[in-house]
Amino acid sequence: MTAGGPAAPSLGEAFRIQRRVVGALLLRELGARFGRENLGYLWLFLEPALLGGAIGTIHHLSGHGLPGGLNIAAFWVVGYVPYYMVRSVVNRAPSAIVGNQSLLYHRRVTLLDILISRNLLEGAASFGAMTAFVLVFGVVLGEWPREPGRIVLGMALMFGFAHGVALLIAAGSVYTHLFDRVTHLATYLSLPISGAFFMVFWLPTELQQAALWVPTVHCFEMIREGQFAGQVPVTYDLGYVLGWVAALNLLGMAALRRARHDLVV
Repeated sequence: MTAGGPAAPSLGEAFRIQRRVVGALLLRELGARFGRENLGYLWLFLEPALLGGAIGTIHHLSGHGLPGGLNIAAFWVVGYVPYYMVRSVVNRAPSAIVGNQSLLYHRRVTLLDILISRNLLEGAASFGAMTAFVLVFGVVLGEWPREPGRIVLGMALMFGFAHGVALLIAAGSVYTHLFDRVTHLATYLSLPISGAFFMVFWLPTELQQAALWVPTVHCFEMIREGQFAGQVPVTYDLGYVLGWVAALNLLGMAALRRARHDLVV
């Protein structure tokens, strides 16, 4: 005890408290979105799996080859599933605080906890779908990933990037409804430059450097190296992506802290 009240919890205790809070919020979010039906929870994983599978199947049936002889279905799926994760995390950000504002009456619940729990749910769904596809490609097509650790790292960095953007959007939504109107449009417009459906070495030399300014391009290159290592050249800068992820998350947490000050509960 201190003169001003109870002592602040240690770093380890604070982490354990946050872990319990985020776990409870995860269960609440699952119940709110899917009710108590067990099969409803499966839709969280089936949606990215079905959409990714449909895109891969359509391009496979088209018969168009890819540079380097890459498996068509695998190429499109490992591009779409990470993009789906980014889109889901970012598109849900504008409603994250408004839809859960009442939870802030609980002293232990913070805006960051709310965003972490919602985003982890989307990330887990996409990781699950990607794992299922990787196993299917390996067992059915013999297309086992060459470096699975690169796929995991690329997906983790993609999630970190999307999470940081979501923090900033959620904080901005406290002050204006503009993000509700433009976020969905922005995620669709960003698809052509995201790197989801092209590789850097496909581009003319003068466009390659321009493409590498986009941080998600590096993540997609890393994921495709994990699946196709040695088949085609890849280009990415791990330090560049880590810098983006760190900057976005630090700015996002600072923005949430400021937004909580101005939020009327």
